[in-house]
Amino acid sequence: MKLLLTRHGQSQWQTGTASEPDAPLSALGKLQAHRLGEYLARRERLTRIVASPLRRARQTAEIAALYLNLPVTFDADLREFDNWDAANPPSSTTMWQPDAATPLHPEYLAFCTRIQEALERMIDGGVADGNILIVAHGGTIGTLLRLLLGAPTMRIWTPNTALHSLRWMEEFWLLRYTNNQEHLPQPLRSS
Repeated sequence: MKLLLTRHGQSQWQTGTASEPDAPLSALGKLQAHRLGEYLARRERLTRIVASPLRRARQTAEIAALYLNLPVTFDADLREFDNWDAANPPSSTTMWQPDAATPLHPEYLAFCTRIQEALERMIDGGVADGNILIVAHGGTIGTLLRLLLGAPTMRIWTPNTALHSLRWMEEFWLLRYTNNQEHLPQPLRSS
């Protein structure tokens, strides 16, 4: 089984042209989603697309799905984390100690549980050789990576439509690549 994780395209909220966080994609975000779909259609054999129902992720998934000839399933548990003050994973006491030195914020623990449940539904509902595209948000993707890799203190920034690829290796998830943006020429990249 392979998982491809991607963040939504640039939203109007990111550009300051919308007042609510659940804003639609900007013109650049739509172009990024089209490029993502074209790239995936050429390079991947996906069997499912699962996305957050928030507008920016929903639109990105629906545009990419046009190229992949797959339906999109929406999972509300893939929504972004609401309380950014509690979003950061704890720091470790040293760079050589991978265990968290401070406990996770209760709200972030609840977010992790929500993400874990969504992940389990996707994996349990998939076949062993299935390839799933997950279209979500930066905080969701960071948490998915922490959960899948067992790296509780890992921090990662995901630019718009950047791809992370993981493959199940019978006993562990292998991170094949992270933040792949080769589908976007430099002028189309955004954070």
